[in-house]
Amino acid sequence: MSELSAVDQRIDSLQIVRGNPLLQPYTSYQVNLSGEARKGIFTANLWSSYEYRPKAIMDEKFVEGNRIINTFDNQKSWQRLSVETTLKVKPLKDLLQVSATGGVNHYLSDGNTYNHEYTNWFYRGDLSFVYKKVMLAFQIQSNWNWFWGENVYGGENYHLLQAKYNMKNCSIGLGVFNPFSDNYKVVNENWSQHATIKKANYINESSRLVMVQFSWNLSFGRKYASAQKKLQNSDSDSGIVTNSK
Repeated sequence: MSELSAVDQRIDSLQIVRGNPLLQPYTSYQVNLSGEARKGIFTANLWSSYEYRPKAIMDEKFVEGNRIINTFDNQKSWQRLSVETTLKVKPLKDLLQVSATGGVNHYLSDGNTYNHEYTNWFYRGDLSFVYKKVMLAFQIQSNWNWFWGENVYGGENYHLLQAKYNMKNCSIGLGVFNPFSDNYKVVNENWSQHATIKKANYINESSRLVMVQFSWNLSFGRKYASAQKKLQNSDSDSGIVTNSK
């Protein structure tokens, strides 16, 4: 609603947010292609996606007097091509599984007054070991970023080490967030020629952050034993109609 409103909202002494009541709906087109191949203990996955949004509603900035106006408009188009591949290995059948993913996001943001191209490479990794009631897991991923209009919306980079013990009705888990580094960082940017912004959020305290997990499955109330009748799919009627005179 704020994007459709022509009311000015002052951010600070230099910037104003202004809606655009002339905005029009737009259509998004998307096609996905995926495949998988297996051989022995190896599994390979390929996933790709292409998205096209003509006349997409995206942000823009312009100068009016001594103020910078932040507004929205139906821009020319927005496109995204994303490709990622995953390799999984099970060297110990269902006891141990290792997977690694690598991919790229490529964005084309074509505005009425700007044209931006942005590429984001990313990776993920997972390792899990399950033996009877014990589960050990390790996860790691880099920043998976999104680009829209003139903005980069940064994803998280982290790694996580977990251990869990499952009992009949409960489970106990212990995890450590970023046990081997303190480089957690999320970056957000705006590429406007009138007001370029780059912000980075660092949380060094997330390094070696210990987490404890406990869950208990509570089952209460009256239980009823129900019997199911087996399906009788027989027909003893011949279905023939006779007419005697």
